[in-house]
Amino acid sequence: MDIKKMIEMTEISEMDMELLISRVNSDFINLYKDKNIGSYIETLNDMLQLAVQLEFDFVLKYFGAAPIIAAHERSQFQEIFKCIGTRKSNKDWFLHLFSLFLGTASVCGLDRKEIERGFFEMKASTS
Repeated sequence: MDIKKMIEMTEISEMDMELLISRVNSDFINLYKDKNIGSYIETLNDMLQLAVQLEFDFVLKYFGAAPIIAAHERSQFQEIFKCIGTRKSNKDWFLHLFSLFLGTASVCGLDRKEIERGFFEMKASTS
């Protein structure tokens, strides 16, 4: 996926940081239940907004993030929710969360090219 281009298309959200984190948490719950590309794209969009708001967009654009893939879907999501829950005591929580998020595509059997195409189509339709 072209994360750099996706970040460049992401607008800064005026939403409160904690509210945006809560929305990302809800996105992950929906992704766990649905396991479809639509839920993944919605989560991706909110994760990128959070990256921009937390000023991690530069790190993701130029250094990237390697997907972390757990052995089982359940373990993947447990790590995601643990990461969100312990964010106050972990300065690198977002980068770890983003890597776990990238890994969910593989764990859920989602096609990265379809995700990328769907993301850019969504951005084009909202512009």
